[in-house]
This record gives sequence, structure tokens and C-alpha cells, in this order.
Amino acid sequence: MASLKSKYWVLMLKLMGKKRNRTSVEAFYQDIEKRRKSDRYQPPKDLAQHFTVTETSVDGFPVITLKEKSISVRQHLFYLHGGAYVGEILPQQWEFIAHLAARTHAEVVVPIYPLAPEHKAAAVQPFVQKVYHQLEERLQGMRLHVIGDSAGAGLAVALAQAERAERGAFSAHQLLLVSPWVDVSMDNPDIAAIEASDPWLTQVGLAEAGRCYAGDWDVKDPRISPTFGKLDGLPKTHIMMGTRDILLPDAKLFADKLGAAGVPYSFRQYEGMFHCWVMLDMPETREAREEMIGLLQS
Repeated sequence: MASLKSKYWVLMLKLMGKKRNRTSVEAFYQDIEKRRKSDRYQPPKDLAQHFTVTETSVDGFPVITLKEKSISVRQHLFYLHGGAYVGEILPQQWEFIAHLAARTHAEVVVPIYPLAPEHKAAAVQPFVQKVYHQLEERLQGMRLHVIGDSAGAGLAVALAQAERAERGAFSAHQLLLVSPWVDVSMDNPDIAAIEASDPWLTQVGLAEAGRCYAGDWDVKDPRISPTFGKLDGLPKTHIMMGTRDILLPDAKLFADKLGAAGVPYSFRQYEGMFHCWVMLDMPETREAREEMIGLLQS
């Protein structure tokens, strides 16, 4: 049974109008315009009390590296944030990243990739690959895990596929995908049955975001929707989904494809949870995070 705290967050998401801002194409663009005025990619300042935060630049775009102070780094995390490819990284995502860093004694590299509709996938993906390659050069034998939430999870799979195609291998130990968006076309007929219970996402809003990100590429191009690409040879992949997330039907199909391709994977489904619930404070978040920590330490 869903906790009272999770029901509170469902109500708050509705009251904040998160879904209302995505109910039409016009509302979608108005929301982006409003958000651009307050976009801020830097981590919250209070993280500097316990973490060393470093900002560098690759091809003119920021890259943030975060690690806990006074610890020896034991592994590396490459984190790709969500936001439907149009939204900047949020404070809640930074808190989540910091939690993973502290619990796994990891250094986390976070590319602040350019956003749609101002930038397209043709610019985003080479940037992400370049940052990933720079991290590879300093691993010194340590494990590297790639983590993504929502659009960032889709981008993580696309990165793995590009590395396999171009270099014959993907160096990450595993992929950890939270509420992955792996098919931006949003034309799965099973989405409609969940949309009414999803307090956050809409089919029309995500479909428009997907078109913005794709640019001149087809929305079902594997570089945009990696569920349509080659999956064989990917590392162990873990998927975490809530039952009130309209991305659930496509995530299930993706998991089935992973199995058919011989990729070792796990699919964890959380009853009553919504999109990217692990960013918010509630009992179900603590449970899911403990599972994630276990996976990253395995």
C-alpha cells in the first residue's frame, strides 16, 4: 500500500500544476519559456559543506564533478539527468546524486548537456560521449557505472549503443535506469490507460518534447528512441519503474527486448509510484534508494 507521504506528493504535484503545464503543445512551450528564466544547473550551495564540487567545460558546456570530502574514491558514476531533454537539472536531482556519491564512495561526473528545443540530439550526444571518454581516461582500474533518470536514462542507453557501434565495447560495469524514457514517439496504445493516474506526465507534452529533441532525425531513430536500436552486448541493466508512470508500458517492452537480446537485466516495479519518485522524501524513496545502493556496490 502506498504511504501517506507518497499520497501527499501526488496531491502536491497536482496542485503545483506540473501536469497542467503539459496538457497541450501551447502549454508545453509556455512552460519552457517560463522555466528558462529560472534555469540554474549548479548544485545547491549547501552541498559544498560535505562535497568537493568542481566545474569544468567541454565544448562550451559545463561538466560538474562531485565527490564527498575526506574519502578515498572507490568507483565512478556517470550521471545523466532527466527533464524530457528540455528541462535543466533540478535541486532534487542533485540531492539524489549526492546521496549516491556518499553511500557508494563514488566520484560522480554530471554532464550539463545542452537542452532542446534550442539544441538537438545531433549536438547533445557527441558532447555526452566526449565527456564520457574523458572520464574513461582516468578510471585507473576502478569501476564505472552509468546512471540516468527519465530522458537521462534514455540518453544513457543511447550512449551505450553508440559506444558499442563505434568502438566495439561499452566500458561501464552496469546501467542503472530510473523511470527510463526509451521511446520518445509516445505512440504506445497502452499509455492511455495509465495517463489519468499519472500526476505528472502527459502523452502530448512528452511527444512534443521528443520531436524537439529529435530535430531532423525521426523520433523512432535508435539514437533518439534506443528501444529500437541494437541491445546485444549491453552491460547488466537495472530498470526501476512506478505503476503510475505513463512510461511504464514502453519500459516493460524495453525490458523484454533486453532479455531477448541476452542482456542480463532486472526490472523493479513499484506499486503506486509515479515518475522519478526516488527524488522525493517518502518511505518508498528510501526503500528504492537502498536497492540502488546495493546494486551499485555489487
